[in-house]
Amino acid sequence: MKTIGMIGGLAWPSTITFYRLINEEIAKRLGGNGLHSAKLIIAQTDFADVEYNQTIGDWDQVGRLLGEQAEHLKAAGADFYFLACNTVHTAYEKITGYTDLPCIHIVDPVGEYAVKNGYRTVGLMGSNYTMEGDFFKGRLQEKYGLKVMIPQGANKENIHNALYQELTKGIIREETHRKFVRCIDELIERGSELIILGCTEFGLIVSQEDSTVPMIDTTKALAIAAVDMAMEL
Repeated sequence: MKTIGMIGGLAWPSTITFYRLINEEIAKRLGGNGLHSAKLIIAQTDFADVEYNQTIGDWDQVGRLLGEQAEHLKAAGADFYFLACNTVHTAYEKITGYTDLPCIHIVDPVGEYAVKNGYRTVGLMGSNYTMEGDFFKGRLQEKYGLKVMIPQGANKENIHNALYQELTKGIIREETHRKFVRCIDELIERGSELIILGCTEFGLIVSQEDSTVPMIDTTKALAIAAVDMAMEL
């Protein structure tokens, strides 16, 4: 089994979810006495520093902060790594430029799933950085030939604000859940065949039960991709 490297703390609630999902998947695949767990190394910096530099648009600094963590993972013995956050993939090229350690791009497991299952139009929910930027939409469009829709108006602002004001702090509110469901409904009404939870915290507040079309959570998809690589499947 290869050693997985994770740059986490972006923010900490989803890092806990990644840790659980990866170890559960390893235990399931290896069977036996159920005690198997992943070879896993976690590195992180202060999320407040990352978010501050995102806010002012200094993606070079985001790249430096997280690129340093990628170097730490390599030094600690990781065979590859992933970024436990969608938004910071805006600085993916800068981050990966700090080390030759292989990195799984969070968009690829989603794009591969959509193409494999015949979806052509997808609805993307994420931070404003994710929905308005090109690192997620552009990759889905150019590499996988998908049509990508994002929420509009208040729905778009509601989910972005909930992310940074509540979910990254581990706060879950029923009122916020209802706002997310309205956002999902809007995307479906406009023709989305697959809903993408394009933020690693969104799976904390909504699930497949909240959607009448299939949903894919980038957290789960990336965790499975990491296990696949660790086991060389």
